[in-house]
Amino acid sequence: AHLTARKKAHIMKFHYPLFALALTSWQGADAFHVPSRNAMLPSTALFGKSRKARRMQKVEKQTKGRSQQFYEAIQDAQDKKAEVKEKPKDEDDEMDEDEKRREALKANAEARMQARPELSTMIVDEDTGIEIVAQGQSVLDVVTRKAVKLSNLGPEYRLAQMFPGVPPDIRDKYRLDWSTVEVPEMVERLREACSVKLEDGSRGIPPHPNVANSGIDFILANRDLLGDRMKQTLGRLTMKAASDGNQEEADEMNMLWKNYLTLENHISAPFRQIIQDAEGRVGPNFGNLELTKYCSGDLYERVGNYIVLKGMVAHWEKKVVDANYYENTPKTRDNTVSLLSRGDPRRYLPDPPILFTLKECTQVCAMAQKMCQQFVETEELYADFPPEVVFLEDALKVKGGAALRKYMIDEFCPSRGITPEGLREGMRRFHQQLASMQTDPYGDLTKKVGDLCRAMAVGTEDERDPFIRYDASVKPG
Repeated sequence: AHLTARKKAHIMKFHYPLFALALTSWQGADAFHVPSRNAMLPSTALFGKSRKARRMQKVEKQTKGRSQQFYEAIQDAQDKKAEVKEKPKDEDDEMDEDEKRREALKANAEARMQARPELSTMIVDEDTGIEIVAQGQSVLDVVTRKAVKLSNLGPEYRLAQMFPGVPPDIRDKYRLDWSTVEVPEMVERLREACSVKLEDGSRGIPPHPNVANSGIDFILANRDLLGDRMKQTLGRLTMKAASDGNQEEADEMNMLWKNYLTLENHISAPFRQIIQDAEGRVGPNFGNLELTKYCSGDLYERVGNYIVLKGMVAHWEKKVVDANYYENTPKTRDNTVSLLSRGDPRRYLPDPPILFTLKECTQVCAMAQKMCQQFVETEELYADFPPEVVFLEDALKVKGGAALRKYMIDEFCPSRGITPEGLREGMRRFHQQLASMQTDPYGDLTKKVGDLCRAMAVGTEDERDPFIRYDASVKPG
């Protein structure tokens, strides 16, 4: 596919979805750039043309689509016979050529990934002048200001970094009583845990980016209870204090808010590094069903590979729904806003850098589902997974909240030797780790896990939500 100069300048930027970008390996394009549609015409291209001619040109641009090679690549991967206009070649020769092409494109994609900077950093977009994040080979630890370092003690310790727990004594010391705790108490206990002795002898929040070890322990002990809800609440309390004219309280709350965000980023950094490494393995191999060749490894690596594949499935299933709604909903004056707000708004660009038609999204989604299903059915890849990850796969096949809870209590937990309370906490901690990932493309998977957590909690003490009063505003009393 043809890449314009503007698109080349956007290579390796953090905000592009991995799973759409991985498709470029079938066209020889950049491993981190979405294959382009037709190049944008000059602004004078339609000058002097009739209205009918303009409509015809627009239809031609929309239907011209991607090269046939793109669709043939997906069909070949699905063991379907591709339509070839030329005279058929010998099957063995054709397989050899296809294998060579795949290997060459894979090597090119991997080389481009290795060419990324060592650390993610801020760069200025040449076209807009806006600062954006350029993704590096390693995730930046906001506390040490260095690349995240995974444990040298072995794969078990790296899995523990991916899903961090807390020692029993630390848990007993800092764990909140969710059945009675209210937000003011949570904020004060968080403030106390995050405070240290300052240079002037007083006690307070350390200067950024320093953090207290007791703050790390407190958040780990309550990671499943805090997370994004505490982020939002601290932000609202900060703005409320400023709105009330209490600048001193607003400044103190802002320091606590910033310190909490720093702690969250620091704790989730190993998870994000493991997922990023998994993206480098799965992305260039999208469409390759020989999963054991690139998805094998230690348990933490295989879990990372699965999360990437599962995120890919959730992402493209949502794109299929959006594309179907957009293409099959009659356009009227009443639904203009809903149509414009549905799906990725980049579809309206003159030269869309994304896949968005129903045909494209359906084919990519089908391949993603097939890869994920084959991963789950391969025992050497999936058999020893942690309970919360296995439950995610199983629970998405159960219809209805009551049926889900019955399956959890009667079948899943007894077979794994765990309690429903322990599984609910594990799923909430898993959800908080996913919430630390970028929304595109992991937002859809994160939402599904969050919905599962709420469905699992119905009828239990975990259903209680002290943050609910702070979702929109803080009411006196």
